[in-house]
Amino acid sequence: MAGLKELLSYQQKISNIQYTINILRWELKISTPKKSEQNLIDLIAAYESQLFELQTSENYGKLLNKVIENTDFKKIEKAEQNYICNLLRHYEEKRKIPMDFYTRYIKLKNESNLVWKKAKEQNNYQLFKPYLKRIIEMTKQYYRYIDSNSNLYDLMLNHYETGMTSQIIDQLFADLKKRLLPLIPKETKEELNNNKYEYTNQELIDCAQFLLGYIGFDMDKGLLGVYPHGFTEKMNMNDIRIAFRHTNNPFDFVTTIIHEGGHGIFEQSIKESLSRYENITIDNLYALHESQSRFYENILGRNINFWIPIYDEISKKLHLNLSLSEFIDVLNHPVLNVKRTESDELTYCMHIILRYEIERAIFNDNISLDDLPNLWNQKMKDYLGIVVKNDSDGLMQDVHWSEGDFGYFPSYLLGTIYDGMFLEAIEKNVGNLDELLRTGRIKEITSYLIENIYQNGGAYTSREIIKKMCNSEISVEPIANYFEKKYSKK
Repeated sequence: MAGLKELLSYQQKISNIQYTINILRWELKISTPKKSEQNLIDLIAAYESQLFELQTSENYGKLLNKVIENTDFKKIEKAEQNYICNLLRHYEEKRKIPMDFYTRYIKLKNESNLVWKKAKEQNNYQLFKPYLKRIIEMTKQYYRYIDSNSNLYDLMLNHYETGMTSQIIDQLFADLKKRLLPLIPKETKEELNNNKYEYTNQELIDCAQFLLGYIGFDMDKGLLGVYPHGFTEKMNMNDIRIAFRHTNNPFDFVTTIIHEGGHGIFEQSIKESLSRYENITIDNLYALHESQSRFYENILGRNINFWIPIYDEISKKLHLNLSLSEFIDVLNHPVLNVKRTESDELTYCMHIILRYEIERAIFNDNISLDDLPNLWNQKMKDYLGIVVKNDSDGLMQDVHWSEGDFGYFPSYLLGTIYDGMFLEAIEKNVGNLDELLRTGRIKEITSYLIENIYQNGGAYTSREIIKKMCNSEISVEPIANYFEKKYSKK
């Protein structure tokens, strides 16, 4: 098709710079010497400026419009049509943002991330607060450039999940909260696991590689690293990197690895006709992405049948002196934990609702950052009965705000809501989940998800995917039924 070859050549230039930036970000987080951090931040900012120029040039807009307006455009596959149209939409949004502002914003986010890491280690909110203030101010300005009339926080939500507004989320979260609050323990229960473990980085890496391979992640296209917060970073379609926090808690470790593995499999499975456009192929569908990481972590990974084929190997690698039933009891034991990432799947939901309500207050009500720790701590007490003892375990426990990712947190709970619907679809179209897992056929589940979700990347909205797979609109009913069946007896 006329114009497509030229567009793809231009996209390759974009991909090359994205690849470079992603590698540099990984290095900044994982392995850069402290005295070189600022040098790397400046280098990333320089490449970001080059990328911004490419993504906002008049020539790029002409190339995109030329392809879309071509009479043969409708002859290419629908997913590719959608993806090219999304590129044009992103181009039109980014064109509204001044380049000098964008460069300063990117640089601030990288600096803020490093300060957050230090402040968290030192339990020093006052150190982080000035950066948080600047991040909030510049994030507001970023979205005002895109749209000065719409609700600011709704713009952020839509950035991470196309079509989402606070009105939709308010209703979904209210419905789910009503169903879940009666299931949540009213007081802190005693931890079931009192065993002490110690692991080297290499022991954790060996176990991670085994688990990731079992669920379908290709380690020939993957790499592992250690960082204070688990994350998955896509360099390109053949280089997906997973970071995990060094921990001596085997339960936290395995759930983190399985969670990030879900992200990684998604990114590795996008078909080449789409991945050739950019290194970043899942854009504006973060709830869909989180639905898959949480599906692997919770729906699959907390099911005893998941572990039956591999528990002997896992118990050796992690030196566990627990029976499988004892191990599963700990994985599924509701515990009122101050940390989101170490929470069980049930109480985790309230962690997200808390963050959503605070973010909405920050951008709609302009609450003082001096009041933020108290607001956080009060909501933690109200929703989970937990007394927060320090800010490192409180409002500084997550990396997201340091990187300007406001509006992202609801994606986790939206993803959980999607999971209930995907579970029903799998049991209808693939087979009984318990039987599939018990017989070691987890990759049949992975193959189904690849075929129906992953291969198309970000070409379709979550609503479109759910409608096709589940023949339904988004509903909390399936996941609420899942939670009630599982936790009403505990």
